[in-house]
Amino acid sequence: MKKFLVLILSYLSILLLAAHYVEIESVSSTGVILSVKPYYDAVEKPRVYLYSPTGFIKAKNIEDNLYEFKDGKYSWVIPIVYGKDTLNHTITGVVSDVILDIREYKKSINLKVYTDTRNLNLVIKVETDYIVSDAKVDDIPLNIVKIADGYLLITDKRRKEFQNNLNITFLMKNGKKKQLNYNLFTLNGFTTYLRGDFTPYVKTIIGTHVVQRGETLWEIANKYGVRTADLQIINDLEDPNKIYSGMKLKIGTVQFLEGLTTIVVNLYTSRLAVYYSEKLVKEFPVAIGRSDATPPGIYWILDKQIDPALYWYGEYIPPRSPVNGLGTRFLQFSDPSFGIHGTTKPWEVGRRISHGCIRMFNFDVETLDAFVDLGSPVIVIKDDRELPDNLSDLPEFITFKNNLLSKKNEESQTVR
Repeated sequence: MKKFLVLILSYLSILLLAAHYVEIESVSSTGVILSVKPYYDAVEKPRVYLYSPTGFIKAKNIEDNLYEFKDGKYSWVIPIVYGKDTLNHTITGVVSDVILDIREYKKSINLKVYTDTRNLNLVIKVETDYIVSDAKVDDIPLNIVKIADGYLLITDKRRKEFQNNLNITFLMKNGKKKQLNYNLFTLNGFTTYLRGDFTPYVKTIIGTHVVQRGETLWEIANKYGVRTADLQIINDLEDPNKIYSGMKLKIGTVQFLEGLTTIVVNLYTSRLAVYYSEKLVKEFPVAIGRSDATPPGIYWILDKQIDPALYWYGEYIPPRSPVNGLGTRFLQFSDPSFGIHGTTKPWEVGRRISHGCIRMFNFDVETLDAFVDLGSPVIVIKDDRELPDNLSDLPEFITFKNNLLSKKNEESQTVR
């Protein structure tokens, strides 16, 4: 009888008191990790569900008492936990906060990645209210220097070529950690964001347009005499094909200013060079247009596509098709007639063969796409001289900079 009463009392204590303690363990760039600790002898891993602003989701057990769910841009979640004890009873409920506030983990963090051209040191400026406790690129620890509006992360060690991983650990007010990962890219010692940053620009809005049923972005751009890339950038459209009837678009144009990366194409030598902060990074062989099919001048990279489809006289040719001559990357010029792309005919690189576009080996155009910023200027010249190590020694670049300076002055006077 005594044993029976003890068993009953134990059972009641479990029903009345047993539950789970749930708290946010860490937040990464892609997901949120919760710590779920049962206050009873669990015979199996608890099942963790979360009610979010968009409905119910299930968290995945990744290790011991840690559960992860994808970051759906939520500001809060309500944990709902089910477990089983040694008596095979279902235990539910939490004794921690009913609503987990994720906003503290969502503060904006601004990063600027820069390579010092004098010594190739990497300098990353982090603007944040968080405390940066640790940072590294691949296996290289970064020196952390506190400044007024955040931190500088610095290393003088050379990064491995091509893709790098930047990992930064931030400390929250509650002592928990937030980890963010960023993809970087290094070419000949110069490191930037993978697929580049975004060159500063000014936009001119000329009106608005309500998308009609069946309209394409290309048709809308032609109607107003602007470029599809202008509309993509101004309206922050990740996919130009995903516009819908009734959608309100801003109509206007984009003028890029001077950024960190510049491309120079020499038609005379069939060479393309990429520069970072006016310093030569690397040269590549290219195929250019027949005769004068690629006119010298100044262009900008307005769009960058991975595995582009080809539209040839109304015919759709899918990506990676043997008859799709664009190869694995396409960098669209501000003049839609031209661009830089890969090729399915590598033996033609070095020849004057195209209809006006610049062709590269696929590996080379993938490297270029990974390194240069969207909005990078493309200076096309025709000169028998070798491309200089410093852009300041290229007359066409000096003219380009002077023109940009004049436009800036005109805009500042207009604002006044």
